[in-house]
Amino acid sequence: MNYGHQTVRALRYIGQGFTIILSHANRLPVTIQYPYEKLITSEHFRIRIHFEFDKCIACEVYVRVCPIDLLVVDWKFETDIRKKIIA
Repeated sequence: MNYGHQTVRALRYIGQGFTIILSHANRLPVTIQYPYEKLITSEHFRIRIHFEFDKCIACEVYVRVCPIDLLVVDWKFETDIRKKIIA
């Protein structure tokens, strides 16, 4: 190929890239801002929670951020070890 054909081909690829960029720029965002907006889950929503009891520091973050408000934990403070444990 000569230089003219390569230039036309490169410009065509750049034009195709710009059309893709412009088509995506006109779309609405699909990301939700989690702490402020929560997804409405269906009735058949299943969740699996991975919890490691030996690493727990009783901060209860997982209870506060649960998207379906499922978790409720009862803690008991052990005075001899000065640590919260699950009751």
